[in-house]
Amino acid sequence: MAAAAPRERKIITDKVVVEKTGKTMEEWFGVLDKKGAKKLDSHGIYDLIKGIDGLQVLGEWNQGLLSTSYQWSRGLRERGEKAAGFEVSVSKTVAVPVGELYNAWADEKIRKEWLREKGASITKATENRSVRILWSDKGTRLSVDFYSKGDSKSQVVVQHLKLPNSEKAAEMKEYWSQALEKLKSALE
Repeated sequence: MAAAAPRERKIITDKVVVEKTGKTMEEWFGVLDKKGAKKLDSHGIYDLIKGIDGLQVLGEWNQGLLSTSYQWSRGLRERGEKAAGFEVSVSKTVAVPVGELYNAWADEKIRKEWLREKGASITKATENRSVRILWSDKGTRLSVDFYSKGDSKSQVVVQHLKLPNSEKAAEMKEYWSQALEKLKSALE
């Protein structure tokens, strides 16, 4: 089944940028273009933004968001793309205590009941908090984190890291959405 295309969303808006700087994002993007930002890597673009007097009022967080928006706008980076490849994140809230949700991942026998992937191996685990997994393709990794939402409710967040391209990222986002739904059904 083909994965749905990711929703188009901006991570910083003109409202925020105009309110703080008096210029729109596209006006700032023009400034960045003139300063050679298209030829820089993501760290260089961020450093350039930090050094522009009119953008310092945004603060570091919004400067980072502006850097990412600039890269998307200019086709320098795709959504979900990081220096080490693409990543996707999927979460699910399940009506079980966090320890039970954690065990569904940490205990290989239980994990095989709802996740039929062969060859995936846990490389690190912190009880009731997280597991790190080398995925079956031996090139990508999972960062799985657990959060208690009360005595009988918890959340799992799966990040699949180092995916080779946006197509694989979309495929794995759909895969994890389905897998976490299966996990929820198995536990509740």
